[in-house]
Amino acid sequence: MSKTAIITGGNKGIGLAVAKDLISKNYKVIIGCRDTSKGKMAQEYLGNNAHFLELDLSKPASVLQFVKQINTHFSEIDVLYNNAGLIYRDFELTEEGYESMISVNYFGAYRLALMLLENLHRSSGRIVQVTSLSMYLAREFNLDFLHSKTGFSPSSRYNLTNLFRSMFALELENKLKKTSISVATAHPGVTKSRQSRPYEVKKIKKSFYTYFSTNIQTGIAPIIQAIEADNVSAERVYAPKIFGFYGQPATMQHNKLVYNEELRNKLWTFTANELNLDL
Repeated sequence: MSKTAIITGGNKGIGLAVAKDLISKNYKVIIGCRDTSKGKMAQEYLGNNAHFLELDLSKPASVLQFVKQINTHFSEIDVLYNNAGLIYRDFELTEEGYESMISVNYFGAYRLALMLLENLHRSSGRIVQVTSLSMYLAREFNLDFLHSKTGFSPSSRYNLTNLFRSMFALELENKLKKTSISVATAHPGVTKSRQSRPYEVKKIKKSFYTYFSTNIQTGIAPIIQAIEADNVSAERVYAPKIFGFYGQPATMQHNKLVYNEELRNKLWTFTANELNLDL
């Protein structure tokens, strides 16, 4: 019997490569992304077991509409892979007044996961939350300035969103202990994600990371393991074994701030109040 997975940002990069791998294993994959033309292109590229639904994680109305469509057409979800995210964006506020990387990378993942819990519970499903090596660079944070330019830089804010993603996953796991839903975290290291497109890429612009990034299969391996392993826990993150960059997937510790229960509770309470959404 086939399983059903939702992959946010599944139209290109890591998300598309994971979708392709799961479809080869007889999964039905729902691609959630905000660009309709790119979403439909990915659906056509992946074939009959792929289904595109529009999803803009920065807009609550879009998340709600996405969830309604899932509830209408897919009664059971086996995997939610929260993959979508913005990287190193200049300061910009969403229509809600939230800083854009916080809104998409963290708030969007929080909203979607909590709104799909009933669906996931029916199939004893799994939430796999992407994070990044950049979370290890995040330091102490002040929630009062989360949506202001105070202390903002594209890199530091991206680092913070990935710290928040990991903290969210672990806290969610703790809150779901009495349910059938499991939670895992994974990151792909530094990967040549531009290798994965639903169209031919004739020329890829090189950057500093090009010279030590790994191929797409190395990058998706920890994510596939987080999806398929029998026993998982958000206590540790699936990642390439050697320094989080190279090799076969293994598990490693998060940034030490992730294990601070007081900080996790503070972040959860702040988020629940900000979005008016809690368990």
